Amino acid sequence: MLIPLFLRLDRKRVLVVGGGTVAERKAIDLADAGADVTVVAPEVTDALAMDARIKIERRAFEESDVDGAWLVFAATDDPVTQVRACDAADLAHVFAVAVDDPPNGSAYSASVIRRGPFTVAISSSGEAPALSRLLREVLEQALPEEDWLESARALRERWRRDGTPMTSRFAELVRSFKDRASGG
Repeated sequence: MLIPLFLRLDRKRVLVVGGGTVAERKAIDLADAGADVTVVAPEVTDALAMDARIKIERRAFEESDVDGAWLVFAATDDPVTQVRACDAADLAHVFAVAVDDPPNGSAYSASVIRRGPFTVAISSSGEAPALSRLLREVLEQALPEEDWLESARALRERWRRDGTPMTSRFAELVRSFKDRASGG
């Protein structure tokens, strides 16, 4: 069983082992989240090389690279390096995501939907990442637009002002959004 968890990585050191397109996507997402990202790989994509937020070390992975990291992403096409990176993370008591290599990781990435302050993550425990992506795409179509958040905030303010009991709030919220979705 997995425990879903959302991490605040602002100014936290995250190591990405690998420099290909998958590592690129992970490193850029981590940098967007405010992480202090270091990529270790003999070669890196142009996008990684040009992203000033990401520290690049063009060399082979060394076990000491995990020192001081809060999280490790092993995103290489080299199975030996994948295992070494995950083993080093394990010894350092650091979670490791082994991209496309679930048995070696201690954490899994998820397919993610972000809408305003909401984040929805879907995981197949590393067994079917393509299915997780498909479910994400289906859910993206079903989720309300961001302007619904404004309506929900307004309802909450009115409930607080009027002293509406908690037991009545959910049904009213559902009715409000049902009417909104049907154009009423």
